[in-house]
Amino acid sequence: MKSPKRLFIVGVGAALTFVSACAGKAKNDVAVGPPPVEHIEMDPIKISAVKGPDGVHMETFDVAELFEHAGKALVEKRYDDAIVGYEKVLVEFPGENKFRLPSLYNEGLAYQAKKDWAKAADLFKKMAEVAPSSPDTKDALFQLGATYAEMGNWPTSAAIFAQLLERKDMNADDKIEAYARRGFAQFNLKDLDTAERTFSTALYFYRSIEKEERLETDFYLGLVKYHLAQIPHERFRAVPLRLPEKQMAKDLDEKARLLLTAQRQYIETIKMGNPQWASASGYQVGSLYEELYDSFIHAPIPTDLMGEGAQEKREVYYEELRKKIRILLEKSLHTHEQNLLMLERLGVQNEWRDKSKLAFAKLQKMLDPSFKFEFADPATAGSPSAAPPPPPPTPTPPAGRSGAPEQGPEGQPAVRDPKPTDEPATGCQRQIL
Repeated sequence: MKSPKRLFIVGVGAALTFVSACAGKAKNDVAVGPPPVEHIEMDPIKISAVKGPDGVHMETFDVAELFEHAGKALVEKRYDDAIVGYEKVLVEFPGENKFRLPSLYNEGLAYQAKKDWAKAADLFKKMAEVAPSSPDTKDALFQLGATYAEMGNWPTSAAIFAQLLERKDMNADDKIEAYARRGFAQFNLKDLDTAERTFSTALYFYRSIEKEERLETDFYLGLVKYHLAQIPHERFRAVPLRLPEKQMAKDLDEKARLLLTAQRQYIETIKMGNPQWASASGYQVGSLYEELYDSFIHAPIPTDLMGEGAQEKREVYYEELRKKIRILLEKSLHTHEQNLLMLERLGVQNEWRDKSKLAFAKLQKMLDPSFKFEFADPATAGSPSAAPPPPPPTPTPPAGRSGAPEQGPEGQPAVRDPKPTDEPATGCQRQIL
């Protein structure tokens, strides 16, 4: 008679072993070895005694349950609850590597959402220290660079993206984004020459792979092209108009050259077809003409038009000047009108549409014959105070790439789940539900 089967449970990680044995063997019995051992891996369980109002009771929880509850809180934008949950995972189960990196990453996202940039940066840096070669850490470095950008720490942001460009696990989307964000940091440091080289390198790289690889998002390529227009636009703004007339003629030639360069690059960005960057570029082309108009209006005037006794002559001068440069306002008005029509066709509702509408209304007033322009004080004409305001902020990055609000379905924050293997995350999979 055979003995009953017996069940052995080994450890909390639970390897289940089924053993069937015979009490004895007959003469013709064939010796049969034990069946193979079946291992079932289970997540660790924590049991602790908790003292409450009704006395001491036992509390049981496992790492997967904790992680799931923290993720639910993050998706529901209960960021403080999410932070508490992920911290508990890290403290109670310090040896669970499968959950460690995702918990650090998601906790960093929660702090980003709270705009606590310093704590978010600390968590992303910790990932780089714990597992520098992990694909999860690659994504954390993208978030770290973007977090430093939010803090206005442009030198460190540029350095992080330079570090990313040295990695071997970067796909085409990753490289374009890293180049774009590095160049954006350099642009904000006012290092226009270096930024231009970085953006040009990104464009060269894209042209070298565009026939073999398809980008998952064209947003960062748009950022590259847009800033290759912003750089000559910034240089255009910086060119002063100075007397004597021979110098002013040279300044005008340089200003006109930079205007045409910036305009050509903005038009290239529009042709790319990304609605956000197209609307931003359309607005900026219109601004170029209005800014050139303002430069003429605020340029220094000849000395014989200065002083109290020359007021009548000065008014005639400005009236004639307005007639000659009116075409610049007309070009600006036409550009904003075309931008608004394009955005209406595309169904785009964003800040650039609003800014173009405001600019269009203002230009209509300025082109009205009854409009009275307030000219600058002749004594301060051509001074830095007459410079135009800085350009509006850049469009918002798409969800699912670094530097953007982390989102999942229906606008909810996206969280990272632990993966059984370290497969590279690509494109919009950088944040995984």
